[in-house]
Amino acid sequence: MDDVVSARPRWWSFAVGRPNFRRLWCAQSVSVFGSQVSLIAFPLIAISLLDASVSEVGMLASLERAPFLLFGLIAGVLVDRWRPRLVLLITDWIRAAVLGLIPVAAFFDVLSIEWLFVITFAVGSCTVFFDIAYQSVLTSVVESGDLLTANRWLETSRSVAEMSGPGVAAGLLKVVSVPVSIAVDALSFAFSALFVHSIRSAESVPSKAPRDPSTRDASIWSEFKAGLRYIRETSFLRWNAAIGASWNLLYQALLAVFFVYLARDLDLSATNVAIVVLAGSFGAVLGVLAMGRINKWCGLGWGIVLSMCMTSAGGILLATADGSSLPAIAIVGFGFMLINASQPIFNVNVISIRQMITPDHLMGRTTAAIRFLVWGALPIGALIGGFLGEAFGTRSTIVVIGAGFLIPAVMTLISPIRRIRDISDVGTKKSEQTTSKEG
Repeated sequence: MDDVVSARPRWWSFAVGRPNFRRLWCAQSVSVFGSQVSLIAFPLIAISLLDASVSEVGMLASLERAPFLLFGLIAGVLVDRWRPRLVLLITDWIRAAVLGLIPVAAFFDVLSIEWLFVITFAVGSCTVFFDIAYQSVLTSVVESGDLLTANRWLETSRSVAEMSGPGVAAGLLKVVSVPVSIAVDALSFAFSALFVHSIRSAESVPSKAPRDPSTRDASIWSEFKAGLRYIRETSFLRWNAAIGASWNLLYQALLAVFFVYLARDLDLSATNVAIVVLAGSFGAVLGVLAMGRINKWCGLGWGIVLSMCMTSAGGILLATADGSSLPAIAIVGFGFMLINASQPIFNVNVISIRQMITPDHLMGRTTAAIRFLVWGALPIGALIGGFLGEAFGTRSTIVVIGAGFLIPAVMTLISPIRRIRDISDVGTKKSEQTTSKEG
């Protein structure tokens, strides 16, 4: 492993002496930012150029997310079989190529909604493989003790992209046409591929040792089951999946009724709703910035507990707001900010610990299985939120969800996660676990 630096600098200067990580971070940042631009540009090109219906625009959104459910699990197995850095390169170039087809087709007036469906699905499928593979590459470009700081950098770029990406996309669309903005998006993935290509690290050849010795080539299904079995047998991963799934279910249920609650129950104007949303985005950035001090103060495990308690406090604040006065805006904005600030603290800590305790040959399928379990709760949460809002009203639903956020907080309190003080606490466990399973 390269880029070894004896002294541990402050997190904001971490990438200075680590060129391989800096290139991976640049690739991931550009890729995430490009994905955020696509979220805005795809529906706009369907509406402005193809006169798409509401159902067709909805189909675009679902096709971009469908690959996470369709290919999420199989992608983890395949990434473990392939070289992860090569996966990053291929997926970046494919996204750049298919996106580049849109302005060309628009120029020759041959673009159709069916072709846009295909391109959207292809981009979403590549994003699934890219997101899983870059976590595997990360463990080859930084030391184990640096994973926490490295993930903090990656989470910072993700939070900033999610906060600023739609705004930049909207500004770009005011300056240039929609097809040109898509061309710029295609270039972003090409630049990401160039950054990945410049990474110089000793990437290990995919290992065949963990496969069933009774078979020469284990099937994809058996390797997939090995990933699920590892999650089932590892206490932290079981709790990680359960807590993450419950949080996602509640958060998506909240979003299903949140804007109706703001507009109708609290009678907030469009400007005030935008202020609340901005407060939530700002909270995500604050969470990344505060994470280092929180972990230093109480440790990784209690930092995860604190993040879930922040979510609970935010949910309770949302439920107590009443009326359209300034205090109501302040209460809702602060509550939404707390909920969003908790997300990066939880994500960075659990991802870093997961990378430490998971053997390299299981990294891809473990990441994919966790994401499938955790992200699989998103559509379920949206359905539950919509049903509750329709049956009992948005305010009652917000109260129920606010109280429900106590569930992941209690789960972290009773789990062994709170006993993890430092990232070094799990390094030894990984080596012991690997030895016992393979030795």
